[in-house]
Amino acid sequence: MSTLPISISTLTAQRRHLLLVSEDESTISRLTAMVLQSDFHIGIISDDFPFLTNLSALENIVLGCMYHKTMSLHSCRKKIQDLVDALGVNESLDQQAQFMSRPMLLKMHLLRCMANESTFIFLPTLSRSDCDILHRAAEILDQDVFLWVACLSIDQDVYTSLEYPVIELNSTP
Repeated sequence: MSTLPISISTLTAQRRHLLLVSEDESTISRLTAMVLQSDFHIGIISDDFPFLTNLSALENIVLGCMYHKTMSLHSCRKKIQDLVDALGVNESLDQQAQFMSRPMLLKMHLLRCMANESTFIFLPTLSRSDCDILHRAAEILDQDVFLWVACLSIDQDVYTSLEYPVIELNSTP
């Protein structure tokens, strides 16, 4: 597997929203693998990382927090309650993912990233409407959270109006 000409630390040093553009899907897949293996607090929102169907939204959101920090469900809920209130999703926390609208599900995925203390959130090839929903939700949270939208170069024009700085993943630095 070839490496990318850009590193995770180069991306995190930006500390802002980014539009990551690639000529091919394999580059985005390699970046996804790098994000998963990184030691940085980077969340991923993608249909490839779904909620578990037998758990409620709250249980899915705090599962990582409970496991990695050996915290109770109640303690984890308390930790994210301000974020839950800001997004106005209290009533949906007991629902299972398959019964949620797409916008609500995306907010729950954002909360999962935030519960795991992700400062950076990678969005590999999400639709523009999904990115808009997540951008608005991140703004509502008013915290240091940076979205990295990855797209193919042929689709770049669709994402340009986000006004995120563009980083070409296939070019050498």
